[in-house]
Order: sequence, then C-alpha cells, then structure tokens
Amino acid sequence: MKNTPKNTPPTVAELADFLGCPYMGNGDTVIYGISGLENAKKGDLVFLTKLKQQHFLEKTKASAVIIPTGLDYNDLPSIKSKNPHLSFVQALDFFFKAYRPEPGIHPQALVAPSAKLGKDVSIGAFSIIGDNTKIGDNTVIFPLVSIYPGAKVGRQCLIHSHTSLRENIRIGSHVIIHNGCVIGADGFGFLQGKDKSHIKIPQTGTVIIEDNVEIGANTTIDRAALGKTVIRKGTKIDNLVQVAHNVEIGKNSILVAQAGIAGSSRTGKNVIMSGQVGISDHVNIGDNVIIAAKSGVTKDIPENSMVAGIPHLDIMEWRKAWSSIPKLYELIKEVRRLKEKVAELEKKS
Repeated sequence: MKNTPKNTPPTVAELADFLGCPYMGNGDTVIYGISGLENAKKGDLVFLTKLKQQHFLEKTKASAVIIPTGLDYNDLPSIKSKNPHLSFVQALDFFFKAYRPEPGIHPQALVAPSAKLGKDVSIGAFSIIGDNTKIGDNTVIFPLVSIYPGAKVGRQCLIHSHTSLRENIRIGSHVIIHNGCVIGADGFGFLQGKDKSHIKIPQTGTVIIEDNVEIGANTTIDRAALGKTVIRKGTKIDNLVQVAHNVEIGKNSILVAQAGIAGSSRTGKNVIMSGQVGISDHVNIGDNVIIAAKSGVTKDIPENSMVAGIPHLDIMEWRKAWSSIPKLYELIKEVRRLKEKVAELEKKS
C-alpha cells in the first residue's frame, strides 16, 4: 500500500493504487464512504468475498466494489484483490481515523523528573508517570493512566485511560492497551500455614509484552513470582482475560473474552483460545492449537490439535459424545427394560 493524502475523498483509481490492486471501470468515480452490501448508498465502496455471492451486487446502490481477482463485474467500477475482505479493511484508512491527541504533556499530568520521554509523546490529564520510567517516541498515554516506577514502554504505543502499568514491567513497540487493564499486578501465590492462614509468596518477577500486541479492556496480566510473564509479539487479547503469573503466550495467538490461564502454563504460536476457555496451571499447549469456547484444559495439548469440552477432548471425540447425549435417556429406559426381561427369564429358568 502507498501513502495517499486523506484530506479529500479518494477516487477508485486512488484507492486501487493505495491498495496495490488493479481496477476496472471508471477510475474517476469518487468514493465518500464504506458500507456493507445491504446498506450501501451512492458514493459507498463495498466488497464481495466469494464468486457465488455475485448476485448480491445486483441490488446494491454502492458506487464501487472490491471483488476477488477471479471475478469480472462490469456494472460498477471494481477493484480486484486476492483478499477482498483484507483490502476492504485497509481501505478504511481513507475514511476513518481514530482519535489521537497531539504530542505534549497536559498541565495536569504528573511526570517524575527522572522519567525519560521520547519524541512526540502525548501524556493526558491526571496521568502519573513514575520515577525512572521510559516512554518511547510517538507513544500516547491517555488521561488517568498510572505508570509505576521503572516501567518501560516502547514506540508508537497507545495506552488508554484507567490502565495501570506496574513497576519494572516492559512493554514493546506498537502495543495497544485498552481501558482498565492492569499489567504487572501480583500473581496469586499463597502457602497455607499450620493454622490454615494464607501466607503470601512474594511476586518478584516482571511482565514482558512484546511488539504489536493488543490487549482488550479490563484484562489483567500478572507479574511472575520469579522470572517473567511473557506475551509474545503479534498476540491479540480480548476484553476480560486473565493471564496468571509465569505464563508464556506464543506469538500471533488469539485469546478471546473471559479466557483464563493459570500459573506457569505455556502456549506455542498461533494458538486460538475461544471465549471462556480455562487453562489449568503448568499446562503446555503446542503450536496452532484451537480450543473451543467454554473448554477446560487440564493437561498438555499437542500441536495442530483442536479440542473442546470439560475436561477437553479431541473435538471429533467431543462431537461424538455430545451427539449421543440426546439419545441417552431412551438408552437408559431400554437398559431398564432389558434388565427386567433378564430377571423374568432367570425366574423361569
């Protein structure tokens, strides 16, 4: 993609150039917005992902369409893409720009004299930046963020309001942390005393968030008892996820809302944890594993597996088991009938 000025509505030709895609039809057609096929109006750009969906274009009021490379469509100006959905998402940059405050320190922010700030950093009102912290170039700290002493944040990050970054943690570059996150709180570690009281285990480690990670609102990532809790680069974490102490999440993984991972568990790369998945402690999950929603993982999972259920099973076995459950009551009645029949035959014999 090329950088194109966004202060005027683009033409189809400009959009195609921006996306690095060829186009057909009138390249001078101006595009004013982006929409879905059903709600599009004149001036909108839409997209089509599959050839068999071409009939949807017959009713659209859109002015242009992004289509698969294998499709020819002459009724509208069309941009031809190997991945129309991805190109459509990239085209959004022409029309929607997320709010980003100007660089500078708000008069009501509190920044420690020993903090080191890079170029063009923005720090919002009532944010507190502690001693010996380091904030990289072009990073935005929104209002009401608390960054404890010794924490380091890389370049081009967005740290949204009500986030707390605890002492001595490390955040990479191009990281987005949404509202209400707590990164580096103490891990949940206690020993039981003779009187059944709970004795706190000091949590002396850190958290490392690598580059290009996104963390959803109200997610918590605990510091390690010893060593480090690590989120590898490219991982995307949804809202309300709990990552416990000494966990390591492999690169380019997806953790969906309300997933919870207990202490010292590890995942490989490209792992997908669906909503409300629970991972027991000290579990190792291989590369490319997919865990279905609401699953409970209690033991290691080999790479390239897909699992479901509590406790988890291979998803094909899980499907077989659940397909039999609606028949279970009838099976029980049949077993009872057979037992009665056997009892009668035994009496006669």
